[in-house]
Amino acid sequence: MNTSSFINDTEYIRAAWDPQLSSTDSHLLATLLSEEDQDDYNQLLKTKISSPILQILHQLHSLLHISSSAIWMSIVLVKKLIIQNYSIDLLTIIACVTLSSKYQDSLSQFIDYELIIQCYPIQSIQQIHNTEIHLLDVFSYDICVTTPDHFFSYLINLSNNNNYLKEILQQARSLFLIKSLSNETIELLYNYPSSIVTLSFISKITSNNTFFIEQMKHFLLHKKDPTYYLIQLLQCTSLLQSTIS
Repeated sequence: MNTSSFINDTEYIRAAWDPQLSSTDSHLLATLLSEEDQDDYNQLLKTKISSPILQILHQLHSLLHISSSAIWMSIVLVKKLIIQNYSIDLLTIIACVTLSSKYQDSLSQFIDYELIIQCYPIQSIQQIHNTEIHLLDVFSYDICVTTPDHFFSYLINLSNNNNYLKEILQQARSLFLIKSLSNETIELLYNYPSSIVTLSFISKITSNNTFFIEQMKHFLLHKKDPTYYLIQLLQCTSLLQSTIS
């Protein structure tokens, strides 16, 4: 496949924000939560990434200053490749991160490809671009990954008429998106579904237990196993309380 026509600059792949993610349509929450009950999603949660791969992911997270959503997505993409028994090399890891940053981060986010090839034994930027194109083909051009930020978008939209709740949600979202979130914390958090991580960050920020419990009940209504979901939520909430000051 001739990729030269696709590669004009470092912005050649850019996914637009999906307007449905901030819709007030009540079916969206049910749809997002039902995805977490699918077999492939549960398999993703159980799939472990080796320490060498995690180390490179965390290095790239710090080196490129990408968001927590982008590193979350790159971890999911790597897990999907592991499930497919795909041979993962350095170029594959880097391409997962750069694709995720282009998909999840703002249009102003600049990926410093020159810095990448200075820090890693990569011959050219073109190699990374070619691997990005190849991975898109491997994933059948379906690299949509639900992250905690999608649930924040949904909840913030619903709170538009309540400035107090909107501020709480924005603070919780900022805490998740902050680029200085420790690698150790991220590594623990991605063992939980995105919705649980979202609720846990809200619990970390707010003293309004009524609001937290109300949202928790809404989420539980759409879960196949609400009892297990509640156990996971309590575990993740406790984790955040102990690891983030």
